[in-house]
Amino acid sequence: MQKLNKFNQYLLEKYPTVWNTKLAWMLLAAFIFHLLFFVVGYLSHVNPETLQAQYVKDDYFRHGLIFVHIIISVLMIVVWLIMMFKNNAFKNFYPQSRIKIFGQFVQYFIIIFASTTFYFSYMTGFKMFINNRYPDSEMVKNIETVDRASAFLSQNASLYDLRNRLYPEVFFNLYCETNIRKIDRTKKYFVSYDRVYQFYRLYTKISYLHGDEFTEPQAEKKEKKEIVYSLLSKDGKSKTNYYKKEVVDVSPYINFTGFSYYNYSEIFYDAGAENETLEYYPTDPNRDALNIPSKRKQFEINRKTADLLNKNDIKEIEKLLSQFLSISKKFGIKNNLNAQKWAQIVYAPKEYPVRYFIKSYKNKPGTPYEEFGETTDTAVYAEPAIDSTAVNFEGNQILDSSGEIVTDSVLIKDFNPDISKQISPEEYVKQNLTEYYYYNDDLKNFLASVDEIKSFDYFTENIHLYLWISFFLSVFILSFRITGLKSVLFSAVSAGVLTLSVILIAVLYQVSAHGKVDFFAGYLTLIISLLILIVPIFFIRKFSKKITSIFVNLSLTGFVLFVFLILGIISIHQRQACYGKREAAGIGEKVICHDVFDDFGLSLSYLILILGFIFVFLYSAVLMKWKARPE
Repeated sequence: MQKLNKFNQYLLEKYPTVWNTKLAWMLLAAFIFHLLFFVVGYLSHVNPETLQAQYVKDDYFRHGLIFVHIIISVLMIVVWLIMMFKNNAFKNFYPQSRIKIFGQFVQYFIIIFASTTFYFSYMTGFKMFINNRYPDSEMVKNIETVDRASAFLSQNASLYDLRNRLYPEVFFNLYCETNIRKIDRTKKYFVSYDRVYQFYRLYTKISYLHGDEFTEPQAEKKEKKEIVYSLLSKDGKSKTNYYKKEVVDVSPYINFTGFSYYNYSEIFYDAGAENETLEYYPTDPNRDALNIPSKRKQFEINRKTADLLNKNDIKEIEKLLSQFLSISKKFGIKNNLNAQKWAQIVYAPKEYPVRYFIKSYKNKPGTPYEEFGETTDTAVYAEPAIDSTAVNFEGNQILDSSGEIVTDSVLIKDFNPDISKQISPEEYVKQNLTEYYYYNDDLKNFLASVDEIKSFDYFTENIHLYLWISFFLSVFILSFRITGLKSVLFSAVSAGVLTLSVILIAVLYQVSAHGKVDFFAGYLTLIISLLILIVPIFFIRKFSKKITSIFVNLSLTGFVLFVFLILGIISIHQRQACYGKREAAGIGEKVICHDVFDDFGLSLSYLILILGFIFVFLYSAVLMKWKARPE
């Protein structure tokens, strides 16, 4: 206790301003709480299951830590103010100067900032834990293993049909037509129950923007050729249209048209996906056809899966699945799979059909499993010829469960005469559904959460909020210490009355004059603001001390808002001028409008904050003049 008293005495004698603001003690208390929040952040997600949710970066707010944060911040600031107000430097006539007044303001800012930014310490600890526990080099290998092994999860039947085939290389640039009415029956096609596949080579033509529409090439327009899909250019002035050219016979590569592991090409998790701007048409089943980076990765997955299956070695499959389950255990993914038994389920040379399916969750005993990995007709088949639940036949017609004739049923009978003897995909999945389960959504969420936290810039996104909270609270405390509580309250009431008056006048102007109310309200507020700023500087002795205290407080608190108002008026003029250019622009000519806020972005926040500090420093002279006036 004696040492603390000695330290206090030392501060009082050597650094009276620091002693008065309690800066040293408040920074020490803030450091302790920051350290506590850092530890909490580091330990908050030790259990990997906590990372199996979406938007884990918001856990600080969702799990209530923000309320603990607010309570601690409020208590710290209240206790600090009580301690500091015992020694009001102005009321006790301590010698003051512009530098000392500004120095006190800066210390207020530092104390409040340190007492309100525990979120950064929490996120620093959280991010450090993720980087240490799941290093990039290890995660890259883990994701590669996950992408390869996920081919054998067999939870979504649609991922194993023929249209997903990308390997060998001949499939990579082909388009798979699945609309039964667009199949060329004179060329090679493939049938699987109610699904027909035909592979086409494509060619491209570029169309350019004229007015608001793209002009289609005349030859294709004349022949009424359907656009399979389009790739929009980066500048938006042209697009590349893809048309079907000719059917390619890929029968040397296809021996089995049902669900097969050879067809799997899905990317289980792609952290660095880059998507092109594409236009798709309703009949397009090849949704990722032009996403070349993604498609190349899909090709590699298909190739590696095929290479593994071609070895016909169950031990190799078991080895991969064992690595996958080991990763899953580390990540806390719920499952009941066994590598050896799982490999036996998969192993079926030579075509490797998908014989059994794995659940995506563990259903309770006695409750039906209601999720079949999107095996309904809208998922397994992009555009089915018949409903996959249709199992009744009457002559050449196929009937659904209510006895209605299914659309295109006669057509599919022409393609697949034996359909009445076959089982629908949905029924096939139900009959071959095992009791094994694997929570693959939890794994996807986990991998996404790890990447999200590693790349999340929590500082840049949130620092402005805490800076401005600290600035305005510091200005408010400075105003209170100089002018007193009564003047601050009168200032708050005056600000409210002025704001309400401006709003009412602006509404009245809009109703009566039908003018541009944004200009009117902006300039009216600017004139009032200038009057408020001028009075303390040039007319401080013309009015009573009580009256001028209101102008002093409004100027001190509202200067940064005044700067923002000026920028807002400039922005309105810029937008207005740009709209005029846009109206005068020629057809097809794009005019992009930018204003001062677009040009500077968030850096404008720092600039206005710096101007706020400069203003407080310069305005300290006015504060001293006002304080020197007799009561």
